[in-house]
Amino acid sequence: MKKAFRNRPLTEEDKLVNRHISLVRFKVERAFGTWKKDLRFSRARYVGKEKMEYELAFTGLAFNIKKAVNLCF
Repeated sequence: MKKAFRNRPLTEEDKLVNRHISLVRFKVERAFGTWKKDLRFSRARYVGKEKMEYELAFTGLAFNIKKAVNLCF
């Protein structure tokens, strides 16, 4: 995203690009916020890349299961 500065406001093209980015970013950030709030994914529990990949995969799986259950009922 582009940012305006004091003496240099954003152009209309930059505003349009920021708008398109924010539409996608909003959905992704909302999912990460849910992970942090409901699934306690704010800090790493394990040390090492492989263990963190497993934790991320299982957190995503739990998120999708919870989302599917909420859609059904």
